[in-house]
Amino acid sequence: MEQLKKATIIIADADVAFADSLERILNQGNFHVLDKIPNKKKLVTSLPELNADIIIVDYNLSAIVEGDLVIEIRRKYPQQKLLLLTYYANLDVFEFCMEHSVNGFQPKDCSTQELYESLDTILKGGFALPMPHKSEAEVNAEKPPLLNAMGRKLKITLREMQIIKYLIDGHTNKEIASILYRSEPDIDNYCTSILEKVGVSQVSQLIAFGANTLI
Repeated sequence: MEQLKKATIIIADADVAFADSLERILNQGNFHVLDKIPNKKKLVTSLPELNADIIIVDYNLSAIVEGDLVIEIRRKYPQQKLLLLTYYANLDVFEFCMEHSVNGFQPKDCSTQELYESLDTILKGGFALPMPHKSEAEVNAEKPPLLNAMGRKLKITLREMQIIKYLIDGHTNKEIASILYRSEPDIDNYCTSILEKVGVSQVSQLIAFGANTLI
């Protein structure tokens, strides 16, 4: 029987002990760590040669400002799949992921199962979000985990999540098409697909659904 090919991973984190621990966890699953890279410059120059399926990148691994590594990777390698690890899974992190087309994020203290599921979601083209496993007060303070009902259960993709957010912010389909460099019919098709997934018939209902999820 042919052995299932393992997805390849790069770990970009300056904390050597954390990166080593993460490598052990990943190699026990259906993943293979190609390299652990502790700084921005080496990572950016190594990407073409390593050609990893997913980069797990520390949000704070930055030479100048928080998140600048992700911005540079996205600019140079727009198709590269990224999972962001962060100490705080809050609304700012979610909006950063939306703005820079990051494929998902998890807190650094997520469980092994949550990490595996996030990577699998990204490999399948979805957008990975943290699970709401904290106290009610913590969940209320960290709004993105509430999006799990939309992101995981409905299998909303990154692009669809972006469109929902822009709709909630009051943008028209034409404006969204301009922002995302797509045609207006493309956005119309995305909206039709989202409506079917959410189970509503009108964009106004979709906006209400998305807004209630963000509350």
